[in-house]
Amino acid sequence: MIVESQRWLSSVSLGRMIMQLLQRLPFTGLVVAALLSGGCDRAVQHEPKETAFRIVATDAGFEAPDAIPIGLRHIIFENHGSEIHEAMLVKLPAAMSAADFQAEVRRGVLFPKGILDYSGPGLMSPGEMVEMWLRVDPGEYVLICWNHSRSEPVHAFSVRSPLVEDAPPRADVVLKLIDYRFEFEGKLHKGEQVIRVETLGPSMHEADLFRLHPGKTVADIRRWRKEHLPVAPVDALGGPLDSHDIGRVVWLRKNFTTGRYVLHCAVPITTTPETTAQETTHADLGMVQEFEITE
Repeated sequence: MIVESQRWLSSVSLGRMIMQLLQRLPFTGLVVAALLSGGCDRAVQHEPKETAFRIVATDAGFEAPDAIPIGLRHIIFENHGSEIHEAMLVKLPAAMSAADFQAEVRRGVLFPKGILDYSGPGLMSPGEMVEMWLRVDPGEYVLICWNHSRSEPVHAFSVRSPLVEDAPPRADVVLKLIDYRFEFEGKLHKGEQVIRVETLGPSMHEADLFRLHPGKTVADIRRWRKEHLPVAPVDALGGPLDSHDIGRVVWLRKNFTTGRYVLHCAVPITTTPETTAQETTHADLGMVQEFEITE
């Protein structure tokens, strides 16, 4: 009985000492209290790091991070400008700076020697947004809008450790890019849809995604692109641009409304650094496809 009383008094004394310490050190008290209440497991947990690569296009250039992790990136592309913009990812060779690349482009070179296209969101109208998943490797890159390549600056960024994989969503349909046609597996519907894009080649391809304005046709798109007309006959929705590695898969997520749509590949037949013979595109060889979403 005496032993049990001593144990009880000792526990009371220890409890009073802890309470006095908590009263004198409020912040420490909160930490200790959390640990004593079994919260230590929650204290060491971390929320998943946000690795989405958010790109905002304006009429003055891009707003985007200066560095992103290696691996499969979730890209969120928004057009806050007043004109149609796109955001191609281009990997630079070791001896080329962003300024060197910009100078080549402003001389009219579409494929400067040593650069590698890494796809990206294509032509997109003001106010639109698209999501894309694509893989990037370590190195130095630029974002470029080929629609305004001579008037707007590129955005330089690095791809470096760690390796982080952003899991792509489940695809609703598959789109295959083949010389020189598009093939769908499945049918697009109204609402949010995910398209898995595969390039079977053997050439590089892109898939600009357009929604036709009422009364407009594929012929109007051709005239707009060839004659550089100021008013587009479409809403441009940001389809996937070409990649140097045609074996890579790209995922695109977009909210679709009912209407008439067109897939269009504007990759030039000639993809060498020379500035000649680049007006003829895959679209000129028939790589254009109209389709309709009714429900």
